[in-house]
Amino acid sequence: MGATRQSVAVAVLMSAAVTLAGCGGGNTGGGGTSTVSGSAVELNSGGDCAGRDVIVNRDGAGVVLEGECGTVTIEANGVSATVATSNAVVVRGQDTNVVGGQTGTLTISGRSNSSTIDVVESIELQGNAVTVVGKQAERISVTGSGNSLNVDDSGAMTVSGNDNFVRAVSLDSLEVTGSNNSVDWDSGVTAPAIDTGSENRLTPPGA
Repeated sequence: MGATRQSVAVAVLMSAAVTLAGCGGGNTGGGGTSTVSGSAVELNSGGDCAGRDVIVNRDGAGVVLEGECGTVTIEANGVSATVATSNAVVVRGQDTNVVGGQTGTLTISGRSNSSTIDVVESIELQGNAVTVVGKQAERISVTGSGNSLNVDDSGAMTVSGNDNFVRAVSLDSLEVTGSNNSVDWDSGVTAPAIDTGSENRLTPPGA
């Protein structure tokens, strides 16, 4: 019996030691970095992206992001951001303004946001009451409502939301499935390939 009790006590002590070691190992090396998830870093005061993904998550922040940026994600409200060059810009808060020169994909959700980025490969306008101004966009998708979009040169455009105003100088293709949208363009395609919505106001070239 004594030997059995001694064996049980040893086993309990070993188990406790393993548990304590596991608890202590989870905090190794995490205290001094600004990494949020994966390779993304917080730059709530701006700085050089240095090719990294960046997160801005402080309300009211004013940031200037320099250098080549990866994906810039803005998760706060009332942010003013200047992003010279990036792979993508994602805006999830509200009352945020983004200015930039060039990005791959611009995705805006939330409400009352605005963006002026000159050259964009793809615009995903998912929010409401958003204003977007640009010079060139290869693909545009408007799924939100009550938005204003003004671009000089647009490739393929799809408008599936409602109550949006869209203005383009040149438009290669157009599909409208939402309702009560206004789409006005000067050159390019003469009519939408799809127009299944209702009460849309389309002003093609020469109209």
